[in-house]
Amino acid sequence: MTGLPGTEALLRELDRWAFDGKIARIWWRDDDLQRPTPALEPLLAMAYATGWAPGLAVVPEGSDTDALTSRLAGTGAELLVHGFAHRNHAEADEKKCEFPASRLLTDKCRDARDGLTRLREAFPFQLLPCFVPPWNRIAPDVVECLADCGFRGLSTFGPRHGLDAAPGLRCVNTHIDVIDWRGTREFVGREGVATALAFHLEARRFGRADAEEPSGLLTHHLVMVDEDWRALESLALGLKSHAAVDLIAPRDCFCL
Repeated sequence: MTGLPGTEALLRELDRWAFDGKIARIWWRDDDLQRPTPALEPLLAMAYATGWAPGLAVVPEGSDTDALTSRLAGTGAELLVHGFAHRNHAEADEKKCEFPASRLLTDKCRDARDGLTRLREAFPFQLLPCFVPPWNRIAPDVVECLADCGFRGLSTFGPRHGLDAAPGLRCVNTHIDVIDWRGTREFVGREGVATALAFHLEARRFGRADAEEPSGLLTHHLVMVDEDWRALESLALGLKSHAAVDLIAPRDCFCL
């Protein structure tokens, strides 16, 4: 990447995509939804203003599904399964994980299956059978059992290793986290998001990342404020206006 400011670097990268006759597909996922709160409203406002359907990862256990059904009706939002209870089952010396290698596989598969069943019953039309593990961590043995549990997609964070995470399980990850978790734990800013997106698009163009995997934006409505969303909305509207960009819905990523 050049030393240009983020937005300028992103525009130049997209112009290169346009020159090559390519379309940069970008999707959007937001994690940790359980119930409608004031923090959700700016997200839905951005979705409305941009016409960009977000993938909302819902925690099955403890979710107010009736309230969510009412609030999300007509918004275009699509729902994903965010683990089961967003509960840490990792050992003391491990990073937080609800589905770690150290936990019994039968328990992990049961929770994954139950989470899908609960949300499918509550949201028969909006739910996609896609699994989003809390903290973006999941043991390989669970990945292998997800298709048998009824899932057709898996989404974590970072470059995917292949089109399918396991037989019958399409993998489409996110790559641009808008929160600086290791530092301020706040929004990285419009320029920070633009820089990260330009970097991933460049990696796709040069083959350093899977060129066919859509670039994934990851937001966290529970820790974001109105000002963050306004900046992100402005960036999204700029992306939407570029000839080389297609802001796609989650179901288009997973071909569902």
